[in-house]
Amino acid sequence: MLAVMATLTLPAPVWAQPSTTPPKPSDKGISMEDARRIATENGVARIEEIKLDDGQWKVEGRDSLGSEIEIKLRASDGTIIKLERERPASAKAGN
Repeated sequence: MLAVMATLTLPAPVWAQPSTTPPKPSDKGISMEDARRIATENGVARIEEIKLDDGQWKVEGRDSLGSEIEIKLRASDGTIIKLERERPASAKAGN
């Protein structure tokens, strides 16, 4: 019985899920730090480029498995406009 209870209390694996907590908009929009946080909450483990262009934050990086991720956020409130994940070439070779 104790072994079953111990198994039930182990944390489940955490998978990247879209953030359910929207950032708080300000007069100037979200900061670069907010954009980094949102990207991290949505699976980016390593940010390679982040820039603000035409009212959007564009974050490019890689997840924990090395897959490329591109996220575009509305700069005014942090809403995800685009989230694209590309499998590494080694994963595509088997298809």
